[in-house]
Amino acid sequence: MESIITAATVLAMYFNAINSNDVNYMYNGDIEDGKVNKIEVYERNDNQQMEQKMEYCYEYDEQGRLTSKEMLSWDDAKKEWVKNSRLTYKYYKNGYNVEVSHWNAEKQQYDLPQEVTLYRSKAPSLTTVKTYRMNETQDNMYLTSSMLVMEPFDDRLLAAE
Repeated sequence: MESIITAATVLAMYFNAINSNDVNYMYNGDIEDGKVNKIEVYERNDNQQMEQKMEYCYEYDEQGRLTSKEMLSWDDAKKEWVKNSRLTYKYYKNGYNVEVSHWNAEKQQYDLPQEVTLYRSKAPSLTTVKTYRMNETQDNMYLTSSMLVMEPFDDRLLAAE
């Protein structure tokens, strides 16, 4: 299992979203050189008009790996996008981490990550996934979930009818 999230992965996710049968949402993507830079999400209101809902902004490293996904919400009173949260991706030899940070409007910056999920390749087709969450005193993280993901070594199914 390749333990990275590439620009192609984000592009495939975008095309899956715009080709879905959900008529209540529409997506507008800013794509350049095969990379999704931004996706705006619109939602159908009670009057059957589309309203701005969310905006997702993506950043990549020089290898084309996703490094950041920022989520913004539409503030109808201000008529502008307002930062909400950010996922930061950090890559290692045997996997990657996903850190979740929330926007602190008072400080005008993202707070320290409140949650971190570690994906580690342990063997071919075997990955561990562990999630840690920040405690209330903001001085330590604790394990909230742990699982082992196994994929078939080939196209054969592990069970048959």
